[in-house]
Amino acid sequence: MPVLLLSACVGVDTAATFGSSSAAHGRTVYRCSDGARMTVDNRGSSVVLTLDDSEPIELPASPADSRIRYGAAPYALLLDREEALLMKSGAEPNTCRR
Repeated sequence: MPVLLLSACVGVDTAATFGSSSAAHGRTVYRCSDGARMTVDNRGSSVVLTLDDSEPIELPASPADSRIRYGAAPYALLLDREEALLMKSGAEPNTCRR
């Protein structure tokens, strides 16, 4: 008797995983575990990130329909209610809180 193998892809429910399907629009200020101040201007399909008084960095949603994950090399940002996780290539992840 032939064997039939089935496979399927299942998407991850980011709302269930992170507790929020989207982050608040507008400006939010965070204090990070390394002492930095991070300002996030959430525009929905992108965010503008400013660390302390550095130049603003625009990060597009990644994937494009996400409202909690943003990134462009070398940065990635994950927003979750009162917290944000900022990652930069070559550096330790930085947890930031409102």
